[in-house]
Amino acid sequence: MNTTQIKCFLAVAETLNFTKAANQLFISQPGLSRQIVSLERELNTLLFIRDKHSVKLTPAAAVLVEELSNLNTQIEEAVRKAKKIGQGYSGSLTLGVLGGQSISEELTSRTMEFMSANPNIDLIFKQGSFKDLRTWLMSGEIDIAVTLDFDVQSMDGIITSTFYPDNTVFAISRHTKTGRKKTITLQDLTEETLILISPEDCRSGYELINAFLKKTGVHFPDIRYAPNLATVMMWIEAGQGFGLVNHTSSITANSSIRLLENIRIAQDNSASTCFAWKSDNYNPAIAMFTNTP
Repeated sequence: MNTTQIKCFLAVAETLNFTKAANQLFISQPGLSRQIVSLERELNTLLFIRDKHSVKLTPAAAVLVEELSNLNTQIEEAVRKAKKIGQGYSGSLTLGVLGGQSISEELTSRTMEFMSANPNIDLIFKQGSFKDLRTWLMSGEIDIAVTLDFDVQSMDGIITSTFYPDNTVFAISRHTKTGRKKTITLQDLTEETLILISPEDCRSGYELINAFLKKTGVHFPDIRYAPNLATVMMWIEAGQGFGLVNHTSSITANSSIRLLENIRIAQDNSASTCFAWKSDNYNPAIAMFTNTP
């Protein structure tokens, strides 16, 4: 039994007239009759008593009408909902946001515009570490990761789109011995603890900073590894050392934090905020939020 047979059967049962039912369904009368005969053969049951003057339901057909009427309504509602979601008008979109990064004005604006234009789409936020976001992306737990580009650009099956161009900069508390100096050089920073993110959480970030340090030839005797980016920010704010941040890091809102813009890090040392999503995630809301085709 298929949906066409169900629709034909219910139309005849309602009108008790094959001609009217065919017109109602915009099909030919012979075509309608074939659908009914096919259904009767499949069920091995007579559904209509037909003569030249009338069409009557058999007892079996009366039972079938009662059961299929509800089923047909459920099918039509399911199809309507599926089409609506497929067209991007309803459903949900889950964003994973990197912990330690602030919700920038640009992201807030994008979010508000999206919710205003798509009131039937539930926008869900989750916050996690670099590792969390990579894991959630691959498992489908989130649709889009809002993260730093260097951590996801080399991932297989992941599409990225730069949202906010940025780069890295050293940050240190003004309350530290070095932070109180009028001018701070890279050599001055060797007196402080260098706080790095652990390679377990972000291998690409770990390699990026080590490549930079190798180029400078400066040796930092005291290095401490943080389990995630949010912890890096906390330790820097607590005056326990210095580390690399970008301009959208939550730490930049703290007036006691000094960004060392005078210490130039490699030009290709990007830390731009990007959107990242799986190439085989077909949620239509992804393109609507990221403004990508």
